Amino acid sequence: MGARGRLTLERLGYSMPADAPAFQAPPYYYRNAQAISIKFETDLEAALEVLPEPLELIEPAHANLSFYWYPFTTFGPYHEAILRLYATHDGKPLTYVQQIFVDTEPPMLAGREVWGFPKKLARIGFERDRDMIVGTLERPGGVRLTTVVMRPETPVAQLGSNGPTTGLRIIPSADPATTRPALAELIAADSQHKLREAWEGPASISFPDRSAFDPVDRFPVRRIVKAIYMEYDITLPAGRVIARL
Repeated sequence: MGARGRLTLERLGYSMPADAPAFQAPPYYYRNAQAISIKFETDLEAALEVLPEPLELIEPAHANLSFYWYPFTTFGPYHEAILRLYATHDGKPLTYVQQIFVDTEPPMLAGREVWGFPKKLARIGFERDRDMIVGTLERPGGVRLTTVVMRPETPVAQLGSNGPTTGLRIIPSADPATTRPALAELIAADSQHKLREAWEGPASISFPDRSAFDPVDRFPVRRIVKAIYMEYDITLPAGRVIARL
């Protein structure tokens, strides 16, 4: 008879691999984050097609495309791009992450495993050109899925809250006889933000290339509602399950 393994549930690391976790337990800390956030009116049917059933879309339908540069985080420095929808759950507002991209491994793994943010690796740019800030997303390299340009013009004293950022965590079943996932749950992240400054101004969104694998152009831009440039610190805690599918 062979010797029994000694790795018990109590001795597991926070994340995989069990003896050498790929990322640490939350909370996670960000300092001097920079972002451009563009809210735009979009097509109702396009939004409803990909919104999980427990959520209700806020009408008229609005989406948000944002780009981020994080010079310091406890994941290390990285860039991020997020496509969101504005919705509610039990009458409370939230933003639902429909697509999200990063350019390093630790935040990708944690985002997918902890909160169900569907992160993929991509090439992301966040640059200043004259009086403009430019965000770019390529996946694969050379395929420009979107370009965002924003010019900060007017200072904003305070920003309102759109509720927690919410993801759909899906764990596929290991049983080939079923197509039902082993786990499908909506997870909300109540991040804390300390705003340093914010500026409003005009912006544009374009989709130079299109990809069936990463349809960032899924939500047509009917009208840009608001564009904000922000600098802030973030504390990102563990999530909380708000619904199971």
